[in-house]
Amino acid sequence: MLKLQDKMPGQQIEPLETITIVGAEKGTLTVSDALGREYFRAPAGRAVSFTVGGALGWHAAVVADGAGKALETLRFRVRAQTAIQDQGGQFSDLMRLLLATMLRFGEGSMTIWRNRIYRYFVCWLRDHVHTLKGMKYFYGIDLTGSIDLYRLSQKPDGMIWDNNHPRNNNPGLDELRFGYDGFIQVFEDGTADFKRIPVENDVEYLYIEGIYYTWKAVGDDAWMSSCLDSAIKAMEYSVTSPYRWSEKYQLLKRGYTIDTWDFQNDEDAKLGAAGNRQMQVFGDAMAIRVGHTRFGVMYGDNTGYIAGCRYLAEMLQQVGRDKEAKKYLERADQMKQRLDKLAWNGKFYTHQVPEDPNIKRDLGVDEKSQVSLSNAYSVNRGLTHEQCVAIIKTYLDIRNRLPAGSPGEWYTIFPPFEKGYGGHNSKWQYMNSSVTPIVAGELAHGAFENGFEEYGVEILRRMLSLGQSTCGHLHCSYTGSIPPAPQRTFQPVDLKAQANADFCGAGAAGVPGWTGEGDNDLHEMPTGRQTIAGIEFGVIDPASNGRRACIGLSTQKGYCQRAEIPVSRKAASIYFLHAASALPSVCAGRIIMEYQDGQRFCQDVITGQHICGWWSPSVGARHRGGDRCAVAWRGKNVLANNIGLVAFGLNNPCPDKAIGKIVLECQPAGGFWMVAGITLSDKPAWFPVDPVSFGIPDNWGAAAVVYALVEGLAGVKDTGVAFDRVLLAPRWPAAGVDSVKSSITYPASDGYVAYDYKLDRKAKKISMALTASGDKCRCHILLPAGVSSVKAVKIDNKDASFAAGKVENSLYADFDADGPVLRNIEIEYS
Repeated sequence: MLKLQDKMPGQQIEPLETITIVGAEKGTLTVSDALGREYFRAPAGRAVSFTVGGALGWHAAVVADGAGKALETLRFRVRAQTAIQDQGGQFSDLMRLLLATMLRFGEGSMTIWRNRIYRYFVCWLRDHVHTLKGMKYFYGIDLTGSIDLYRLSQKPDGMIWDNNHPRNNNPGLDELRFGYDGFIQVFEDGTADFKRIPVENDVEYLYIEGIYYTWKAVGDDAWMSSCLDSAIKAMEYSVTSPYRWSEKYQLLKRGYTIDTWDFQNDEDAKLGAAGNRQMQVFGDAMAIRVGHTRFGVMYGDNTGYIAGCRYLAEMLQQVGRDKEAKKYLERADQMKQRLDKLAWNGKFYTHQVPEDPNIKRDLGVDEKSQVSLSNAYSVNRGLTHEQCVAIIKTYLDIRNRLPAGSPGEWYTIFPPFEKGYGGHNSKWQYMNSSVTPIVAGELAHGAFENGFEEYGVEILRRMLSLGQSTCGHLHCSYTGSIPPAPQRTFQPVDLKAQANADFCGAGAAGVPGWTGEGDNDLHEMPTGRQTIAGIEFGVIDPASNGRRACIGLSTQKGYCQRAEIPVSRKAASIYFLHAASALPSVCAGRIIMEYQDGQRFCQDVITGQHICGWWSPSVGARHRGGDRCAVAWRGKNVLANNIGLVAFGLNNPCPDKAIGKIVLECQPAGGFWMVAGITLSDKPAWFPVDPVSFGIPDNWGAAAVVYALVEGLAGVKDTGVAFDRVLLAPRWPAAGVDSVKSSITYPASDGYVAYDYKLDRKAKKISMALTASGDKCRCHILLPAGVSSVKAVKIDNKDASFAAGKVENSLYADFDADGPVLRNIEIEYS
């Protein structure tokens, strides 16, 4: 009886694994893959070992007699998953970190529209498509559904919706903002709506890219073909809509946003809200109006559209629509020529080129010097090699002049806007010069393909280090500059006379406990002179002050409603160490500074900005970026293992005036405001900047790095469909890695490529065992640095024709390795 040695029934077997079949005493043993392709033949014996390869699924091991009659058959299942096992494990660690990041983040995973469930990685089409670049190697359930949702809901004029959201997400405001010219559409059952952010002009080409990458992963020509008319309609909308097309430049246009994002500066936002009385007062950063908006060409929309034309042409050619394919290839070439003439400056693409050259914006920066993130995208969108090299060198130049505390050169835009983009786009945050793995991944991919392999490796290693520095999670937006702490002096204020409550819940005679909740208290709070969040506070030891350790403000019995603290000093800022509890409103209380000249200044203490609850204390990202509030101390009690206080820094509006006293008043509706310390400082309020910024889905950024790791370093690129044709270009010598096992898989179609790579530097030889679901493979193999020539290439011990070529200073061996299910490749060099 045939069976697998040391394997349990149903146990997973992987490509390139060596397995042994026992029990075949007579005849001939043959093994075939799931497509029926024979890949092993040998005389039967008590134990026959072989290497597994070929198409995934059920493989058949057959013992036949001399006449070819099958005597016995054993079936075993071969499966593969995307993985890298490298010498030292560094890139295996990176792949695991990236996958974990992609799986942790999800902004909506499904919607129901017209009685069908549609799945996606993010409910924004743009974000879904960018995440697909990485997740297609790990996820195989209903990849087509996300594209179908936007295909079937496409507007008659060809416009593609930007996103869908449940209707409980502030529908009144959405309709006020996007209710003109059909930029919002409610589901028939009223449960959700589709929206198009009017200012955006990347959605249609990303829709094409989504079709293209989904088709590659699922391997379904019929599904792809069903999308083509919709794709053409979308591409034609982009070049005919007055919202999208610049008649002057014959290129795509948009309002003045930061690169491909969806908000304009404050000045242009007001123009975009023209005609909307309610929004015009404040402006709408996402709105555009023909005749009012000051449009310009943002090159990234155009390089994306040009790439989309080429993707569309490839799909049209696949189904025999060659005449239409030619049209889009010609359009791509023509638009590329116009774009280069308008926006290419010799080093990178200029961020924005206005239709009206007389427009002058005062945004505090030389706009022509700004390098924005779509330059990194454009490196992978069919630019010339010379343009790619120029952009890569531009980023290398930024790397050599990084601002203080920068995590890297991969900026959303650099240098930042000094003004004009307020709110959630303050300097060094989000789209105004945060650092993002999106740029890092795209740039690394381009570096690998354009002769800067060692820089590509460096970027990947820095991504691993960055992710490890933030708890094994690669955030998609990091603060772009973290300045060092200023030199400050502190003067803690003595609160012993005003303190009225204990840190312990029990309190004492005449002294209430911490919020009066027994063991749910702050008894672990350290006392004495403490440096907390970089600030010196004097925290009262309750034992030295009759159990009175802090000021407890509340209308509840035993606490005070008002406290007056004498100061009689000047200060640039005042820090409060405090927390709130059981607040029925957003206001915890009020701080009043009374100056010695009689002037007063009042500051309401707002939850989420200046204070938070003492259970699981946290402050929002927009108030962590070197702003005015930070979690200062954490501890535990018998009921909770995460309690604490925050520090709030209040800038003194009159630092040259002596403060007579500080008055604290509780809000009248109950709840607690507990103050454990007050400190004066001679400098404005400052907290360490949170290294993590905000605003971009983390799975998007992680997917960009997966893209670089898979296609760039591991070097597996699908040039067909479902890996039926592959470009194999492993670049492990650039990483100093001599031994790697790699498997890259599309779970949606079971297309895959697997190899076992070994570099023997002493013997001057690269060897690879290779198998795949397809049988067409073009090899483009990087040789170690310093190699002068390729001596020979052998495939299955037979000489193969090859060519040696250089990309910049990197030497590659190029040859075809088509044919059988399993291939053994050897490259000799000198």
